[in-house]
Amino acid sequence: MQYVLAVLYGLVFGIANIIPGVSGGTMLVVFGCYDKVCGALSLNFKEIKKNIVFLIFFGIGAVIGLVGFAFVITWLFENFPTETYMFFIGLIVGSAPLIIRNATVKQKFTPVCLIPFVLALALVVGLSMLEASGGETAAVSATGIGAAAIYLIAGFVAAVAMIIPGVSGSFIMVLFGTYQPVIASIKALDLAILIPTAIGVVAGLVLGARLISFLMKRFRLIVFSAILGLVVGSLYAIFPPGFGLNLDTLIGVFTLAAGFAIAFIVGKNTKTEDAD
Repeated sequence: MQYVLAVLYGLVFGIANIIPGVSGGTMLVVFGCYDKVCGALSLNFKEIKKNIVFLIFFGIGAVIGLVGFAFVITWLFENFPTETYMFFIGLIVGSAPLIIRNATVKQKFTPVCLIPFVLALALVVGLSMLEASGGETAAVSATGIGAAAIYLIAGFVAAVAMIIPGVSGSFIMVLFGTYQPVIASIKALDLAILIPTAIGVVAGLVLGARLISFLMKRFRLIVFSAILGLVVGSLYAIFPPGFGLNLDTLIGVFTLAAGFAIAFIVGKNTKTEDAD
C-alpha cells in the first residue's frame, strides 16, 4: 500500500508542477514527504539510501503526472476550473495539521515566527496579483545561444520555485515567457528547447534542495513558519475565479471536501519526522 501511495504522491506532484499557480512543493508538504524528496534532490546519499524504494515509486508517479496527465489536467482546468481549484484548496487546508506537527516536533512557535510567515504569505500573494494583472514578460524571441540561455535560466529559477511550498514553478516560467514554448516543445520533442530547459531544471532542483535542506537543519522552526505562510498564501493564489452562487461552486464544495479528507487522513497516518 505504501508503494501505491508513493506513486500517488508523485503523480499529484507532477500534475501540480504543470499548472501555473499551483505549487508542487505544497503538494509535497500536504502528503508529508517534503523532507524525503528534498533530501534526495540535494543528493544526500544517506537520505537516498534510506528512502530509495519510496523515491523510485515517487519518481514513477511524478513522470506519469508530468507527461501522461498534462492533457487530462489541462482539460479539467479548461472545463471544470472551479471544481478543480477547490479540490486543491481542500488538499491544502487538510494538510495544515501535518505541517504544524512537523514544525513543532521539538520546539513551539514563538512570536518571531510571525515575521517569516507574513513575508512568505506576502510573496505568494504578490506573485498572484502580478499574474492577475497580466505581469507576464514578452515571449522568448531570442535565437541560438541567447534563447538557450534564457530557457536554461528560466528552467533553473522555476525548478528552485518548484520545491518551495506555495510558489508555482510553472508561473515563474510564465513570467519568463517560456511556459507555452516549453509545453509545446514537449509535444513536438523540440530538443533545442527541451535540453537547455532540462539542464536548468536539474541544476535548480539540486541546488534549491540543498539550500532548503541546509536551512531546515539550522532554522527548522523559521523555515516551517515561512512554509506555512507560503501555503496559506497559495489559497489566495488558486482561489477559483468562478466561485459564487452557482452549480460549479456547489459541486466544488464536494471536491473541496474530498481534497480535505484525503490530505487530513493521509496526514493523520503519516509519521512525523524528528528534527535533526
